[in-house]
Order: sequence, then C-alpha cells, then structure tokens
Amino acid sequence: MKTEHCQAIVLSTLDYGESDRIVSLFSLEFGRIRAFAKGARASRRRFGGMLEPGNRLELTLQVKDEGLSRLERVEAARCHPGLRGNLETLALALYGCELVEALTPEGHPLPRLYRLLATLLDHLERGAATEADQRFFEINLLNILGYRPPLEDDDLHPLRNCLRTGTFGLISFSGQELAASGRLLDRSISNHTTRPLQSLSFLQDVTGRRI
Repeated sequence: MKTEHCQAIVLSTLDYGESDRIVSLFSLEFGRIRAFAKGARASRRRFGGMLEPGNRLELTLQVKDEGLSRLERVEAARCHPGLRGNLETLALALYGCELVEALTPEGHPLPRLYRLLATLLDHLERGAATEADQRFFEINLLNILGYRPPLEDDDLHPLRNCLRTGTFGLISFSGQELAASGRLLDRSISNHTTRPLQSLSFLQDVTGRRI
C-alpha cells in the first residue's frame, strides 16, 4: 500500500466490530474508495467525529488498488453544520452522497463530479434546499457520467440551461417544468441504480414528493 494525501467527501459509514468503521469516500484524486478507520468509534481523538456523510476532509490514506484502503488520519475538515439544521437540506445532502455512491465505479477519478457534489454541499450550507437544487444536481451528475437523457421536450429547457452553468440557484423552473423534469430524471436514475436509495425515501418523506 502507498501512503497518499487527498481530498475526500464522506459518502457513508458502516460500523464494524466494536470500535471500527468502514468509510465510503469520494476523493478528488482517486474517485470512490472504501477505507477502514480503526478505532473510529472508540476514540474521538483520532478522527474527532468528522467521519459523517457530507463532510469534506483532507486526509492521509494507505491506498490499496483492490479492497479496503486504510484511513490513517484526518488533517482538516469542512463539516457543514448548517446541513443538519433543516430536515429537507439534510435529506438532499444525504441523497446527493448516496447517489454518487450508487452510480460511480470504485477507483475511478471523476473530478468534475467531485466538484459538483462539493458545490451542492456548500450551497446547501448557505440555505434551505429546493426541488430545483435537486434537479440541477441530478441532470449534471447524469451528464458527467454519460447517462444524460434526451431533453427535446419544451418543458425540459430549464434542464438544458442547468448544463450551461455550474452555479446552483440561477435556473428557475415553473411548476409544470419541475414536474416534467422530475418524471424524466426519476426514471433515468432508477434505470441506472440497482437498489432503492434509502436517502431518496427520506427526502420524499420530508418534502412530500413521491414518484
């Protein structure tokens, strides 16, 4: 294994044994990786409670080409405490992380997608989430991964505009456009995921929006 320093966003965590955790990370340098965090639950001194979904970390890893890498230490973090002050904002942040985890291959760098997820989390930190934020994130994610659906319908022109800017909150949707965009994106995403996304159910529960 090689020791590497990288930037990464925590996608999810899984408790392992009595004191350890397995952490799913989306890194700028290596793409999606899984890492073993020894003692992460037993002592807050080592990782300082920073291994939570949505947190952006500067960290040191022992990187393996296959299987679990090893998380050595977290050197700095942006923890986004504002995400947890509003249920809809938290739900959309968790959905963004789970969607990236579900759709990306392991060990394949995707710097544009890393920046998109980081920008979503920064945007949500500054204010409440909207359905337009969700659809902006989804269409750009699908485009980066090569899964973009056809956008010929007139009601989908806001989605075309979303692909021309990297800034959340600039594109307006009418109610009809949001409905049409939602139907298309929900269908496209379900075609590329192999399991139901728990965070999507949470997001639908807190917003009242159901497919």
